[in-house]
Amino acid sequence: MARTTAPLLGFDASGQIAKTMVYASWRGVKYARRYVIPGNPKTAAQTTTRVTFATLREMWKLMPAGGRAPWTIFATGRPFLNLNAFVGENMRVVRGDALFTDFLGSPGARGGLPPVSATPAAGAAGEINVTFVHPSVPSGWVLDNSQCIAFEDQDPESDFTGTLTFAEVASPTLIVPFTGLTPATSFIVASWLEWTKPNGQVAYSVSTGATVTSG
Repeated sequence: MARTTAPLLGFDASGQIAKTMVYASWRGVKYARRYVIPGNPKTAAQTTTRVTFATLREMWKLMPAGGRAPWTIFATGRPFLNLNAFVGENMRVVRGDALFTDFLGSPGARGGLPPVSATPAAGAAGEINVTFVHPSVPSGWVLDNSQCIAFEDQDPESDFTGTLTFAEVASPTLIVPFTGLTPATSFIVASWLEWTKPNGQVAYSVSTGATVTSG
């Protein structure tokens, strides 16, 4: 049964009517859809989607604050959460893949410029060093930090194991170090830049990704 605060199809409504239409609101956006009985599909493609979805949600739970920040800015003022953005954007690029090669660490927000390059390389045992080449800084902008996320490469369709490690260095330093990693192991490294715009807003670039074996 639908509940209204004005005549149905007027200002507001919620619930279902005659098992025909459903009226609801999500994050302030009102919508109506056809009433359907939920199913439990189990095709191979749908199972892949479900398992990858669960893996990405688990990764978000483990994500350090620095790794969440670009997604939070990306979602600001939009009708979805940072979690939804992280899962949705990464589902699009890693679903069906055998490894996390195309993982997106930052979706970009507020027009932050990307690095010219960000190249990870093995360091000493358990170490990875990411060397950045910075772009020219636009007038009035400030390049604050070079930032990276690293985690052991694995199948997106399996339970996530290990940790997500966030590292950053303040500009103009060009090398972001990771230490204490599992030695001689394949890692995914996603790298991006944090900026401050002339109006004081924080902006982030889209991340670049690479696979590297730790020292």
